[in-house]
Amino acid sequence: MNKKNSPLQRLRIFRRPGDKRALFHSLLRLCKRHAQSFLTGVLTFLLLLLLCGILSLLPGPRLSQASANVTPMALQTFVSQVKANNVRAVLIRGNGMTAELTRSLQGQPCNMSPTLSSFSSSDFSTSSARIDPACLIYLNAPPQSNGLLLPLFFRHAVIVDVTPPSPAFPVELQLFCGLAMLMILLILMSSFLRKSRPASYPPDRLSRMLKSRARRVGEGSKQSQAQSVIARPSFSSLSALKSVSSTPPTTFADVAGIDEVRAELAEVVRFLRQPECFQRLGAHVPRGILLVGPPGTGKTLLARAVAGEAGVPFLHMSASEFVEVFVGVGASRVRDLFRQARNCAPCVVFLDEIDAVGRKRALLPVDSGERDQTLNQLLIELDGFQSRSGIVLLAATNRADMLDPALLRPGRFDRQIPITLPDVRGREAILRVHTRHTPLDARVRLDHLARMTAGMSGAELANLVNEAALCAARRDLSALTPECFAEALARIQLGALRPLFISERERHIIAVHECGHALVAYYLPEADPVNYLTILARGRHLGVTQFAVEEERYHLSRTRLMARIAVGLGGRVAVELVFGSDGVTTGAEEDLQTATTVARRMVTRWGMGKEVGVVFADYRTPAAERSWREMPGRTQTASSRSMEAVIDNEVQRILQDGRQIALRVLSEHSSQLTLLADVLMEREQLDREQFEAILARPTSANPERC
Repeated sequence: MNKKNSPLQRLRIFRRPGDKRALFHSLLRLCKRHAQSFLTGVLTFLLLLLLCGILSLLPGPRLSQASANVTPMALQTFVSQVKANNVRAVLIRGNGMTAELTRSLQGQPCNMSPTLSSFSSSDFSTSSARIDPACLIYLNAPPQSNGLLLPLFFRHAVIVDVTPPSPAFPVELQLFCGLAMLMILLILMSSFLRKSRPASYPPDRLSRMLKSRARRVGEGSKQSQAQSVIARPSFSSLSALKSVSSTPPTTFADVAGIDEVRAELAEVVRFLRQPECFQRLGAHVPRGILLVGPPGTGKTLLARAVAGEAGVPFLHMSASEFVEVFVGVGASRVRDLFRQARNCAPCVVFLDEIDAVGRKRALLPVDSGERDQTLNQLLIELDGFQSRSGIVLLAATNRADMLDPALLRPGRFDRQIPITLPDVRGREAILRVHTRHTPLDARVRLDHLARMTAGMSGAELANLVNEAALCAARRDLSALTPECFAEALARIQLGALRPLFISERERHIIAVHECGHALVAYYLPEADPVNYLTILARGRHLGVTQFAVEEERYHLSRTRLMARIAVGLGGRVAVELVFGSDGVTTGAEEDLQTATTVARRMVTRWGMGKEVGVVFADYRTPAAERSWREMPGRTQTASSRSMEAVIDNEVQRILQDGRQIALRVLSEHSSQLTLLADVLMEREQLDREQFEAILARPTSANPERC
């Protein structure tokens, strides 16, 4: 701000002698410019002053009525007591009178107080110890009765004391009212001076709330400078905005495991680098690209890599930051975001979790009016994009089914790119990216580690490498060993170790339970191999059997699903074989829930039941029930029962078949079950090599896998 044009500098003119007229004209111009604000402040102050004056004139509380130590009396009875010389003293306070009797109304003599202060104080509870409450009376007398009662008091030698009435409000409240008025006056004055500042000052809080919270990612100190430029676009020029290099350092070299998605986005990078190649053919890049995939698959990383590879600015904002309590704030932020994008084009705009604002619009606007208004503004901005504007909009979500159809139509989000979990080769490539700057032991095999981490996303693999590095640091190692990765994988999948004191019998039950899972999995060819076995408490589990998924499975056969159910029920069957049917415990609760879920999906989703056949997921609806009744080829057993009853029977049958498989395997190898449980109780944990070496011992006959 120019100091010569500031209001304070203008007000300092009175220091110069002979310049009083200029001071008067400056004040006059200032008042004319802000006449409305000044008039509003003065009227508000006068209104508050009038309100405090009215409150101070209100009558005070009636003190004696609030006391329980006085006896109310009528005026006629009081006059008769005065004429009978039974009234010793009277305290007059406003319209109320408090009198002390010589004898009570029951005829008993009263204790004589030395002064009137014994009952003229505001606390009658202290005077009740010296004066009988029956000797104190109270009455309300009209103001005109004082002129008639005072001569009566004098004739009968009654002591009279007159005190002013108590104020309507205590002194503390009046002081607080004065301070509040002073604070309001100061606030009005500061607001008046703030409005007199020139337009070059930063905007107020309301205008800042209407701005978008887009973060412009940069490198090093340039990143903070770019963020400050984006945070206050109203007082930064366009040249200053473009002069800040805000290209993220991430490139396609940092993205691995999703090569097909990277090839899809390479076209966007080429458009940002060489738009003339597309313009000469009349083509334009998709206005919006939606990245759909589970959490942790690298959607945000891909968006950063597109901007970093193309060397353009990257504006990142979460869609949840658009929606606010105040109506219209979200739409204003959407307009401001795209205005910023047009100012720094070509650029990449990334909206994370777009389902927070792009959900299907409700039928009643009252339910979510602000969110719908924000979505409408987003649709308008997407339609307003020009084909050669150089702005690429990327959005990410893992719930594409909830998005509004108007958002997904061509012309807004023209392309949807699904991002799935990486396969074994993708996981190996991701592990190589995250271990580039990490020293690894020569025994570490990333291909083997990739096979052990089936179903893990890129973020989970990055966390695995970090947990292994933390484990190596705790052990003071110079490189990451296979044991560090094994400990990190167990910590992520199973949880941290918990030091619990468990009795020997419970340890034996846990060992038998876990060995039951492991033996059934070992002797069923379709089951996953055992990778880790322990009776140490980890996370929520008292004992854990970890399995290794060594190959990708995109289709599950009925045999493999039955093997999974049999392995899940193997722990409960093993405890029943060793300790009897009365010795089973509650430790198999989660196993029973998992097996029941798999069996119900086999019947209701995958059509693997014998009587039901193919059943839709909404089988509980009346339409599905009618289709079930009219379904040809139903067996006679199921003809008289409802669909849900038949489904429950099918689920029970599948569970019984899985239990019989586990019972057959454990009955044939009961000696190995006992041996394995004893070794596990002694060592407390076994890896895959130790587990298979124990089963290879010649206990009885050499077992062969079924």
